[in-house]
Amino acid sequence: MPTITLAAKTDVGLVRQNNEDSFVALGGEKSPPGLDALLVVADGMGGHAAGEVASRMAVEGVVRMMDVDGTSYWKLLEEVNREIHQAGEDSDKAGMGTTCTVAAISGGTLYLAHVGDSRAYLFRDGALHQLTKDHSWVEHAVTQGMSQDEAKTHPNRHVITRALGLEPQVTVENQQMPLSDGDLILVCSDGLHGLVEDEEIASVLTNNGPEGACEALVEVARGYGGDDNITVAVARVHLLGAETQKIPEGRLARIVRLLRLRTR
Repeated sequence: MPTITLAAKTDVGLVRQNNEDSFVALGGEKSPPGLDALLVVADGMGGHAAGEVASRMAVEGVVRMMDVDGTSYWKLLEEVNREIHQAGEDSDKAGMGTTCTVAAISGGTLYLAHVGDSRAYLFRDGALHQLTKDHSWVEHAVTQGMSQDEAKTHPNRHVITRALGLEPQVTVENQQMPLSDGDLILVCSDGLHGLVEDEEIASVLTNNGPEGACEALVEVARGYGGDDNITVAVARVHLLGAETQKIPEGRLARIVRLLRLRTR
């Protein structure tokens, strides 16, 4: 059984008045049945307080359903989507939606379920790997030839193409991969990755444990303007007394590329 060290932090940023992000980081006895740790980050959208409602419903729905069935992660998000969509039929919550990225650790395996542009990363042996693919306008544009530099400043960079609650049904990206001793899992909203380059995120993770990393990453994002809510959750995996599966770096890169292309 792995030992997981967890930390998480959210911050309203320097521009927004409200924090529409929600998160949960559960480990040990607080984890849902069958899991060693659970990280969830949701970034809500919608008028008035609807974004806050949608993200909170997503996080609370994931935890509630995990307590019943912690295996079918993508089906779980499909059910959460239906609940949020139904709640959005109220006039004061019309059009509300949320991203949601779920990272569940069981034994030596990481399970991911993902909708939107919040992200999950793996930090292993000094290298940062983005595991999820953004469901966003600019991600699609990059696949059509837009440069990464253009994407970082494009007016549509915050436009997402998939979210929980906007439609009665949603396609959930899901994947799983083996973990190694010492791995770090980072789940975050675009308030972090939209401002901070991967190299700087990797530097923070290199020099800090989970709690220090969360504090530092939020401060770095605020230092770059903090134009959105910022939420980060970090888990360090200790596979004590268990065999770990070391994956050669070249093969790991290929696995990550395949995982990011895989959608359900």
